[in-house]
Amino acid sequence: MSAYLSGRLLSVVLKPSKLKLPTNKKILGLQQQTEELAARAPGNSAPCFDYYIPIINGLSDQYQLDYKKCAKDYETASELVLAAWNSTLFGIQASGDRGCNTFFDCSSIVDSVLAFECFANVGAEQSKIMYQVSANATEAAVQIKIHLQTLDSQLKTCINYSERDYVEGTAHYYEELNKCLAGAPVPQETTTNWYYTTA
Repeated sequence: MSAYLSGRLLSVVLKPSKLKLPTNKKILGLQQQTEELAARAPGNSAPCFDYYIPIINGLSDQYQLDYKKCAKDYETASELVLAAWNSTLFGIQASGDRGCNTFFDCSSIVDSVLAFECFANVGAEQSKIMYQVSANATEAAVQIKIHLQTLDSQLKTCINYSERDYVEGTAHYYEELNKCLAGAPVPQETTTNWYYTTA
């Protein structure tokens, strides 16, 4: 079996992933070794590939599920954070609107002196309200940013776990596949998944 043919066999049996799968030099080296071993020992290739490629494809499937779960959990939690602050936002908007609307009464006064006195009095009172609106809005924005930054960190951690599990599992099973291609017997029992998942 030529190197081209063994590489072609490997690319046909590995399922394509919708996500860009994480990889490292070790996995790339093991994949290259797989192609070389399959070319040298074509008689061992089919049983080895039949056993190990479904496992490796399963790792890819699990990675995609874990990644989607990380993203979905992040999206749901972000929406909950923003929804939790909706009543605060509406309250701040209402306070601001009330403050602005009080000036309309002053603009309807015909006497200039009384109109200016009205604006002066309402302006002084509304400056206190607007300061409170500003303080409340600033505090709310800070709290929301803190919650969203925490969720960003949790998302990165979740994705890191998913990537680590995929990379470690893939390297492990490529090593086992290569041992098989080198002449080790194909295991008789189904291999149980030893890796951690976020599901």
